[in-house]
Amino acid sequence: MKGLIKRLGAGALIVLTLCSCSANPPADTTAQTDPSEETTAADTTEEVIPLTTIDNGMMFNNSYYTNNLTDGTADPFILKHGDTYYLYCTGGSQYKVRTSKDLVHWTVQNTPILKLSDTGWAKEKGWAPEMYEYNGKFYFIFSAKGEKYHSIDIAVCDTPNGVFKTLNYGKPFFSPDFSVIDASLFFDDDGRIYFYYSKDCSTNIVNGKKTSQTWGVEVKPDFSGIIGEPILISTPEYDWELKSGNTLWNEGPVVFKQNGTYYLLYSANYYVSQYYSVGYATSDTPLRFFDKTKDSRILSGNGDTVTGPGHCNILRSPDGTEIYVVYHVHTVPPNTDKGRSLAIDRLVVREDGTLAVDGPSEVKRPLPSGANGYFHLNSGFTYVGSGEKAEFASKSDIKYLFDGIANSRLTDIYSLDEGGYVEIKTDKPENIVSVWVYPSSYEGYRPDSVDVIINGQYVIEGLKFRGDAGNPVVANLRYLPEGTLVESIKIVAHLADGNDYAAFSEIIMVTK
Repeated sequence: MKGLIKRLGAGALIVLTLCSCSANPPADTTAQTDPSEETTAADTTEEVIPLTTIDNGMMFNNSYYTNNLTDGTADPFILKHGDTYYLYCTGGSQYKVRTSKDLVHWTVQNTPILKLSDTGWAKEKGWAPEMYEYNGKFYFIFSAKGEKYHSIDIAVCDTPNGVFKTLNYGKPFFSPDFSVIDASLFFDDDGRIYFYYSKDCSTNIVNGKKTSQTWGVEVKPDFSGIIGEPILISTPEYDWELKSGNTLWNEGPVVFKQNGTYYLLYSANYYVSQYYSVGYATSDTPLRFFDKTKDSRILSGNGDTVTGPGHCNILRSPDGTEIYVVYHVHTVPPNTDKGRSLAIDRLVVREDGTLAVDGPSEVKRPLPSGANGYFHLNSGFTYVGSGEKAEFASKSDIKYLFDGIANSRLTDIYSLDEGGYVEIKTDKPENIVSVWVYPSSYEGYRPDSVDVIINGQYVIEGLKFRGDAGNPVVANLRYLPEGTLVESIKIVAHLADGNDYAAFSEIIMVTK
């Protein structure tokens, strides 16, 4: 049985051709046969089954987001506790918390969770806080300037938005005879706790240049002090990290562990510049100098619509299947000194252990999997396609459509010609509510439109790509017959005028 899809403008048809034949024709039992009544050895019939055209529904409420999410959020950190997200950021003389149920709409809590004046030592410049739930309590780690240097302290409370008290009034947790900022904790799976920080460039001279470096040390389980001596983890050394003249930065460290590898994310260059970017390094142990590559950047601006992505932290999706980076960008690019805003994008650990970030994104993304009851179908399906590798595509493969990275131009894409398709079959019927199709973010190879065919029965026709480069089309399956579960999805590409090829960069299926 062979199925052919014909595009007929307002509708579509599937033409099914059924063929049957026998090895030998039946014996002739008639002396004479009228030629007009003669039958052939093979009898072919066609059954025309129309596809049912359905409308594309409205976007589902609270199922997506667009950066920038909220302003005034330098050095952001997000903690999810219960059904609420808590956002902490650089505060000045006091720290306040913002809360959200959906990562999109944020409310500022008027009562500060910590005032520097209540610490007994901190005077100003309360920077870069982080919050951790540990042994039934919440620990708030931050840096601030005392009489002479920046130091790091830890405060504790029974709730993530209550009034915090420092562990030792008047005595910061970590206060060497130089400035330290950007504190971060890592809880390893063996129960040990590690503390990372930036040795600030204001008091650290390396080879004649003011230099911020990342250091790490183990801490006692009750946070009463450190264990052993700090170890140098990272220092500026490659060209992309050296864009700020005679002052250099490796700051804003965060460490996470995946598949047995320790990953350090850090920011390089001056934060009030277009060169502020995020890179990464790796290690097989939490305390040694981490390994870098020549260009390990995973988040950088374009000097125009996005500048200064940096000081990131890690946020796991509510269902635990995905990793996201929480970071800030300049609020009014290309101006770099008009404040910083919150951004969130997916981070992917590839099969070879390298990292990639789907950003900085400037167009709609579905919320992290599990948020507000929406989940991403990241496994449990197979796919085929009719794509061809176009001349412009240095890396074109259908597998890139399901790698978590939509922000792709000419690599990690799948190129198609007119009528080219991608067909997905689920291992079991799924309650898929929307299908997101991202084009290459290179405008010249964006398709004109796609048709989305569900279960070989229903079609949403002519979904046009509009707006900014990389902007997706979203097939919202509100108008499938009630109770219809999805077993197959076929996405058919139609080219823009004058183009020989088009390219998709990602397909995301959202279930409810």
